[in-house]
Amino acid sequence: MTPPRLKKGGRAGAVRRKPNRKKPLRGGLLANFSLPKLSLPKKAPPKPAPIRAAKTPQGQKKEWAGNSSFRLEILVGLFMLAFVILAVRAFDLTILQGESLQRRAQNQHKKKIVVPASRGRFLDRNGKTLAISLPMKSLSVDMDLVENPSRLASQLAPLIGVPRRQLRKKLYAARPGSFPVLQRKLPPEAIRKIRLLNHPALFFQPESKRFYTMGEVTSHVLGFTNFSGKGVEGLERALEKELEGQSGYQVVTRDRLGRIMPKVQRMIPAKPGADIALSIDTTVQYIAYRALLKGVNKSKAKSGFVIVMDPRNGEILALVNQPSFNPNNLADSSAKGRRNRAVADLFEPGSTFKIFTAAAAFETNTVEPDTIIDVEGGKFRVGDRTIRDFHRGDQQLSVRQILQKSSNVGAAKIGLKMGNEAMEGYLYRFGFGQPTGIELGNEPAGSIPDISFYKQVGLANRSYGYGITATPLQLVTATSAAINGGILFPPKLVLGRYDDGRLIPAPPPETKRIVSEETSARLRQILETVVEPEGTATKAAVAGYRVAGKTGTARKAVPGKGYVQGHYYASFVGFIPAEKPQLLIFVGIDEPQGTYYGGLVAAPVFREIAQEILPHLSIFPNKKAELQLPEKNRQSPFAHLGAQLEDRLMGASLDKALEILMKEKIIPEIHGSGLVTRFEKKGEKGPARLYLE
Repeated sequence: MTPPRLKKGGRAGAVRRKPNRKKPLRGGLLANFSLPKLSLPKKAPPKPAPIRAAKTPQGQKKEWAGNSSFRLEILVGLFMLAFVILAVRAFDLTILQGESLQRRAQNQHKKKIVVPASRGRFLDRNGKTLAISLPMKSLSVDMDLVENPSRLASQLAPLIGVPRRQLRKKLYAARPGSFPVLQRKLPPEAIRKIRLLNHPALFFQPESKRFYTMGEVTSHVLGFTNFSGKGVEGLERALEKELEGQSGYQVVTRDRLGRIMPKVQRMIPAKPGADIALSIDTTVQYIAYRALLKGVNKSKAKSGFVIVMDPRNGEILALVNQPSFNPNNLADSSAKGRRNRAVADLFEPGSTFKIFTAAAAFETNTVEPDTIIDVEGGKFRVGDRTIRDFHRGDQQLSVRQILQKSSNVGAAKIGLKMGNEAMEGYLYRFGFGQPTGIELGNEPAGSIPDISFYKQVGLANRSYGYGITATPLQLVTATSAAINGGILFPPKLVLGRYDDGRLIPAPPPETKRIVSEETSARLRQILETVVEPEGTATKAAVAGYRVAGKTGTARKAVPGKGYVQGHYYASFVGFIPAEKPQLLIFVGIDEPQGTYYGGLVAAPVFREIAQEILPHLSIFPNKKAELQLPEKNRQSPFAHLGAQLEDRLMGASLDKALEILMKEKIIPEIHGSGLVTRFEKKGEKGPARLYLE
């Protein structure tokens, strides 16, 4: 090789580099190929990619073999991926969703229909039905069998009275596998038309509608149920467990078209609820309701109530309120009408409370019925307060006269003489300040405030019924204990329940003695004078009967204003017969307009109720009759029942007519009120009947 030459002007010893030329490839396809010269930047040029030599036939075979192996690996991978996907899906369907899918499949062929239990009835003390559940049907849909919700909505909307858009929205919102209720309590005509559609997704479920036979007359006692049949108010709510029963169910099997297959079903029957026997007498309840409505309207009062009780055992024969409501049509009712004022309202009793002041004073030997009290002309100063009588002018009154004339001053002086400790002790014994325990529930306790900081004023006020609060039910229960011989019977509405047609009586209530029989007898004698001409309740007198009671005229406190003129609570609590009470009636009229005295507003309502229900309850007149029948009329119970007897009965009052008939040992049915207009003798059609107008 020729030795390298030095460039001109170059350094000595520098070696001249050979040009970077590629040797041509031999024997290949690119043998005559040469790379062109490139003008590159000053940076070091990247190394060109090596050029592979052309493959020989033997190399091509090796590449084809490699490609075949790669394709096989891809195919195996795809198969493995598909297997994993299928395995995961199978795990999801069988393990994760297995139970739900199985239930869904069963639902497509089997349907479990709940069979609701028939709700128990309410019966009055004579076996008359007061509330009953009528069988009805509701419309439901099986969403798994609905193919076109829009079409179904268009078909059903006019039949069930639901807007098509609303029904369509409900169907689209329902989940698959669900059974939404489309309409409840369908009338028979709608059911017939729906069945003509023959749609496999539609089916009916049994339900019931509560019906109250006396409507608003018994509404505050029975209460009402909601749309699903659960008790909301009154005894319906308080006795829910006894009334609701136990639901059953029915399992039916369907074919592939959704039709129910006959004989392929299983059923667990429902257990109906218990029938409940009440102490209410429907006749007494209706008479009390009618008289109260008349009295409230006449006095243009805000509201009113009546409670009729048997003082011998605490059983409530009637309990009514005004305003009232119809439980068969709750849409037209109001909260004001639904309020059970006789049980839930608290008020200051006023003069009716003097009964318990006198009872406590007799028991503690503070006074006697003839003890003279200086009432100071009806005006008495205690601390910074002045107590006044409604009827003023008397200077001295006996305890008997204090109750007869309803002297606030006299009652206050009796209370002050007795002392707060004794007074308060007897208030709690009579049941004030605590619920009575009646079956209705949600009963307020009332209040007996602490008067430690104003003993004299507080004691004087509560002695004539102010400064404490009580419910009407508490007051009538306490009055019963005061006049029935001294025994406190808790008020009772439920007599028992029926089991297979047999009445199982309710457990007897716990009773306790409050006052002695002597004190109770004294009170009865004194309270009878209240109805006499010199008393405050002459309008409560019932001809032929010895009546006793106590009036109440209490000022009402308005929140934020105190006692306001014109706001009064008029009341009267009375019992018959006075010497041995069998009937106790409490009438309250809230805010009467115009005349507001209890003896003029509430006492007439008492009399109207009493004179109608006394014959019905077989409580006959106990005053001697002025008319004596001839001796010959006593030969036979039905002797001379011709024109002579009818002439004597025509135009007679009820008590005189009953006296005449009792002499003949005839007990008639009483129809109407007022004076006798017609008499029918006993015959094949039934007992004798006495008609009054």
